[in-house]
Amino acid sequence: MSILTGFAAFVLVAAILLSRGRPAAFLGCLCLLGLGCVIALSSLKSFVRLPAAGAHGARG
Repeated sequence: MSILTGFAAFVLVAAILLSRGRPAAFLGCLCLLGLGCVIALSSLKSFVRLPAAGAHGARG
């Protein structure tokens, strides 16, 4: 859980630094960073697939 908290803090700090103190730019940066995170996580999820239940050790 601490890794996820650290990653969320990193995204917030990056959005604050990129927006340079403007509220509208902060929300835009936060949305773009969030969208990038969703795309990255969905790509990683497709690479890491768990084996099907019951497939381990099955003989046919």
